Amino acid sequence: MNIVFSTTRQWNPGDEFILMGCMNLLRKHLGDFNPVIYNRNPQIRRARRHDFVKKIDNLLGRDFIEKFLDNSVKDRLPMDYADMVVFAGSPEWRGLRMNKLYRSILEYQLPTLFLGIGTSGRFTFDETHFTADEMRVFKAAKLITCRDEDTRLSLSPLPVHQIPCPALFSSREQRVVKQVKRIGLIYGTKSAVACNNVSDATHDYLMRIYNHILQQYGNQYEIEFVAHYIDELSPFQQDFPGQTLRYSFDSRDYLDIFGRYDLVIGHRVHGIGMSASQGTPGIMIAHDPRASTVKGFRAAMVPVGEALSTLDNLIRERLENISEFSQQLLEHKAATEAVYLERFGAAGI
Repeated sequence: MNIVFSTTRQWNPGDEFILMGCMNLLRKHLGDFNPVIYNRNPQIRRARRHDFVKKIDNLLGRDFIEKFLDNSVKDRLPMDYADMVVFAGSPEWRGLRMNKLYRSILEYQLPTLFLGIGTSGRFTFDETHFTADEMRVFKAAKLITCRDEDTRLSLSPLPVHQIPCPALFSSREQRVVKQVKRIGLIYGTKSAVACNNVSDATHDYLMRIYNHILQQYGNQYEIEFVAHYIDELSPFQQDFPGQTLRYSFDSRDYLDIFGRYDLVIGHRVHGIGMSASQGTPGIMIAHDPRASTVKGFRAAMVPVGEALSTLDNLIRERLENISEFSQQLLEHKAATEAVYLERFGAAGI
């Protein structure tokens, strides 16, 4: 089978963590297949109502040739090779950037799955928020799962199943953490590009709590930082001079990066998710509505601005009972996998 996955590549590694989880689940159910991606990376797929490149070509009397060289689904070529389409989570599963994919699903009558989709606020399933093509695809979908209550309620009356985000299955390797020796802190900065940055308030809070953690726990545990996006590398040098920061351009390297830690704390939802997939408990610094996703990763949540004493209590609780937290997390992962596989079977996939 050729399965087309809607995702981003080289943009937000969290999207690729979700993709890994979707592929691991489907391979367990279907066996092997060829993965193809519909790359929503905003650098290569424009989401503009008016394509000015095409307009300039028309004004100059030139035939417009698609300037799209990425190794992914192209707008000007047919998707006649596809056997199935999977929307691999994340909030961007409709809108201008997605037009080609929806048109192709309808043109070739492709079976479609929405796995772990989410939102940052309530909406309605009607012509106000969806195109006619989008509504037709949703109504015909084989399976729709979402990772939060807002999405489930907003897509009513469609048959939507609320199940933890597939990032919970991003890792094939897992372990019961017996003892905390190393803690991972996920770094964020306000100076990164939009959608990969954090607010001033979140950055200030991260600075406050991370400095506190270094001071309070640095003599007992090895502490390292993790960055997801290249814009974070330079500011980190000023924020935490002399500390260790781990980063890679390749999302798969984060399996090894997060696999180093026995406890992970940070603001990146899917960094917490990949850690959970490996059996590592997490504490989420909740800075936007998407933070509720980590409930599916059995992570604790600390809102931005919360007192340090609250965070300390959560950290100490996990330090003292890490094996129990880890074991419960892996049992939750196994139970959730069974739910996904049952849903696949019931949907006739």
